[in-house]
Amino acid sequence: MTRKSGKRFVKESLSDLVRKFSKNDVIAEIEKEYQSQTGRILPLSVIDDNAFVKRVRLPEEAISQVSKSIAEKGLWNPLVVRPSGGHYELILGRKRFYGAKRSGIASVNCVVVDVGDEETLLMLLADTRDQRNGNVVEMALVYQALIQKFDYSPQTLANLSHQSRSQVANTMRILKLPDHIITDLCLGKLSYGHAKAIASLSDEEIEGICKLIHREKLSVRDTEILAKQYSKIPQIQESEADDIKKALGADSVVSRRTSISISFANAERKNAFVKSLLKKK
Repeated sequence: MTRKSGKRFVKESLSDLVRKFSKNDVIAEIEKEYQSQTGRILPLSVIDDNAFVKRVRLPEEAISQVSKSIAEKGLWNPLVVRPSGGHYELILGRKRFYGAKRSGIASVNCVVVDVGDEETLLMLLADTRDQRNGNVVEMALVYQALIQKFDYSPQTLANLSHQSRSQVANTMRILKLPDHIITDLCLGKLSYGHAKAIASLSDEEIEGICKLIHREKLSVRDTEILAKQYSKIPQIQESEADDIKKALGADSVVSRRTSISISFANAERKNAFVKSLLKKK
C-alpha cells in the first residue's frame, strides 16, 4: 500500500493498516473477499517462496501430511500470491505450496493480489498470529522487516500481534541465535521457551546448553535457571586482560563467560608458552 507524502497522511495510513490488521480473523476475511474473484491456474515453477520468511524451515511431517491430502483430495484452498517480475511471490499458503510440490502436481489455483511489501508483511503477521501453531521465527522475521523497512515501533507491533512490548522484544531476540539453533526451533526440536531462555548468552554458551537440553531433556525452567547461572559468571575486565597478556606474552586475550581465547603474534611465542606450561608439570 502506497502512503501519501506528508506527516499527517502517513499517520492516517498507518492507523488504517493497524486498524485493519489488528482484528482477529482478518486473513479469513481477506480470503473470503478473494474468493469472490476469479482464481488463476499457475504453474508451480513460476511461484517463488516469500522472500521475507523463506528462512523459516517447515517440519517434514507437516509437508508430508499436506502432500498426502493434496494427492487424495486436491488443493482445497488457493494460494495467495503477488506478481514479482516474470514470476509470482507466495504470500499465504506455504505448507500448501510445499505440499503441492511434494505431491507432484504441476499447477495450482491461485489468487493474485497486487500489494506492496508493507501489506504483504502485515498479511504474514496476521496469518502467523492467528494460527494455533504459528511459527515464532516467522513472526520475528516479519517484526524485523516492518521495523527496518517501514519504521514500525515496538508498540505498533504489539498492537498488531496482540502481545506486549516485552513479548515483541523477546520474540525478536531469538534471531540472534545461531542459524542451526533457529532451524531446530522451526522444526520443533527446540521450544520457544528454551530459545528465549538462552538467546542473550554467547554462541559458545548457547551451544553448550543446547547439548544439555537434548541430552538431559532439560525443561524450560531448568534451562532458565542454567542460563541465569551462566550470566552471573564474572567477566574479565580490560585491565585484567592486559595483565594476562603481559604475563603470558600473548598478543590478545578474548574473554567469554566460560573460556578465555589467547592468541600470539607468531608461532615462536606460542611454542614458548606451551613449553613453559609443560615445564611446570
